[in-house]
Amino acid sequence: MPKVRRGSGVREHDLVARAKALRESVDSLLPKLTPDAPRDKFDRLRSEFEEVRAARDDEKRLEKMTRWGDPLVRSYAGLLHYYLDPKTPTLVAFPIPGGEVSYATLARSTREAEVAVQQSDDPSRLLLGYVDWARKGLHFFVGRRALWCTGKSSRPPGEVVAERMEELPYRTTPEPGGHLLLCPHLSAHESRPYLEVGWPGAERTIRICRKCVRAERHLLSALSEGAAVPDPSSTFPVEADLNVRCKGGEECVHSRLPPLPKNLRRNYEYGRLDDAALLDAYVAEVRPIVEGTRRTTLVAGGICYGTQVSEFLEALHPSPVERRALEAALASTSGYFEVDEPSASRALERLWPLHAEAIVGAITEDAAEAQRALQEARDAPGRIAEILKRAQRRGEERELLDSLPRYARLSTEAAWVDRVARAYRTHHETGAERTLLQTLPREGKERGLAYAFLLALGRAAAHGWQFTPTEQEFGASLADPARQLLMAPAPNYHEALDRLLRAAGVADWGARESPAS
Repeated sequence: MPKVRRGSGVREHDLVARAKALRESVDSLLPKLTPDAPRDKFDRLRSEFEEVRAARDDEKRLEKMTRWGDPLVRSYAGLLHYYLDPKTPTLVAFPIPGGEVSYATLARSTREAEVAVQQSDDPSRLLLGYVDWARKGLHFFVGRRALWCTGKSSRPPGEVVAERMEELPYRTTPEPGGHLLLCPHLSAHESRPYLEVGWPGAERTIRICRKCVRAERHLLSALSEGAAVPDPSSTFPVEADLNVRCKGGEECVHSRLPPLPKNLRRNYEYGRLDDAALLDAYVAEVRPIVEGTRRTTLVAGGICYGTQVSEFLEALHPSPVERRALEAALASTSGYFEVDEPSASRALERLWPLHAEAIVGAITEDAAEAQRALQEARDAPGRIAEILKRAQRRGEERELLDSLPRYARLSTEAAWVDRVARAYRTHHETGAERTLLQTLPREGKERGLAYAFLLALGRAAAHGWQFTPTEQEFGASLADPARQLLMAPAPNYHEALDRLLRAAGVADWGARESPAS
């Protein structure tokens, strides 16, 4: 229901000032015309305005004119009549898109015409008086300084197009030619679902991806604001697209996705859905179709590889460990599988809940290590790739150590040397140096052996201050056999260990428990 209230003194003064200006000229009541506009129609309307203006000092005649003719003419007569008899008017407010507008009831006319005449200095208010003309086939566009009519042509004036492009609610980059404007992600050729609003008359199309669209923003309104046209849907077409680059061929589900449903488009046009809600609703509409496919469909980062597992894996840039795990999991995966980013770790996280055992089994054959990895993944979900790398590394270390001989009843010196040599095999120079320094005794032959290892590792200069001259001299004599032990292949490990310990004067150092596996 319209809101009714008595006019204030300020409002009365405002109406008098507007009426005074329109007594001098009717230009502000008429839109600017492009070459395609029907000038004869507006010439007739101008003549009717001028007839009213000619009677601007005839109160009785103006009063009669408020009851016949075009609604705009009636409202114009009412305003000029009010100038001659400025009684306190009744104000009425009614809602319009974006708020509400008020007017004084001065003639037997439409509320839109009353607003258009009484606020004709505002192009957006003047447009209200021509909405019925738009329904009959004419196009009107509001600029910052004027209302324009382009007749049956949907091509807006250049200044209106420029203003709308400046007022877009999103940052966009024009493609070559300037007709297609894209958000930063689409401009960077990222495959993301997008909202598209076109303006064919202005030769413009704007696309905004799901990462950029925002709730409470309405791209269609930003483009169509200030436009009154016969068919808004064709003047400003709206679409949504899943935007998947499909390499899966004609049989792929992505090659036959439906367009934006009419009910969603209508709700968006009526303002019931904002940009984000519309795009989310469309994705929700097509998602069951896509995910319901029985054909193997692999998607990464908006690119569909169909059944091509090798191309899909290459797109994920997996490490050797990740590749083995992915191959094992995908071997038993059918239907639709998608990761939003082309990342091996993201893919493993998606596959883990259903394929955990297959993934771990591809990394290690050690049952204990497999169980350890499964437990770590349960404790730290989201770090599957890291856990698999650790599991593989531990498995490789165990395999490497298992290839070395096993010993029983090792002497203190032999046990220490064996420990450093094994650390070198699993963690190389850094691991051997760390183990050596952390376990270095205060006295004994181990200190000379330690200096021998440091020489073999090229780290003696950094730690020489920790050894006496005697220890350094003893270690220097053992550097070569120490180096040979570190570099010895598994089958020669026992002989190299025996050679070093005998050179150090440790003859009865222990016994071999079993041959190298």
